[in-house]
Amino acid sequence: MDLIEKWQSGDINAFEALFQQYYKLVFKTAYLMVGNREDAEDVLQEVFFAVWKSRCTFNPAKGKLTTWLYRITINQCADRKRRKQVATLSTEETKDDGFDLPEIRSSELPEELSMSRLEYERAIKAVNSLGEKHRPVLILRYFNDLSYNEIAQVMGIPLGTVKSRLNEALRTLRGQLEKEKQGGAG
Repeated sequence: MDLIEKWQSGDINAFEALFQQYYKLVFKTAYLMVGNREDAEDVLQEVFFAVWKSRCTFNPAKGKLTTWLYRITINQCADRKRRKQVATLSTEETKDDGFDLPEIRSSELPEELSMSRLEYERAIKAVNSLGEKHRPVLILRYFNDLSYNEIAQVMGIPLGTVKSRLNEALRTLRGQLEKEKQGGAG
């Protein structure tokens, strides 16, 4: 019996092992979506509560566990944002509890969006300003390095919609970053 089967049969030790394996992935995604450490920690707890409660609904034949986790995380973040006003992402938070600021990981990031660490903070603020349709696809692609197909699965949207939302998000980011360069606004 593998770890997933043990977890699905109610083995708390297997659940703890899954938590240890995936909590950083969930936290990073939640942090980027909700904008601050406290809310991200709450989402982390909500996600893993849902993971335990809904363990029988996960079907490995339909997709990877990480895809299922991303979907639960995105949904929990959307629920939290509906309950709260839009949060602003702070890059000045301390790096404690083993959580570092999320890194942009995709090797396919457009060249004009490549940036120094100083520009990174501005980019994070620009990502934070994206709407609910565009922000998750950008986060899943460029911070979690998911493929377009994986994003379509996580979001439950067609592949073409993923691509168009991602293009629009990148166009918006380019515009915001260009405005900031020209105007020096901050």
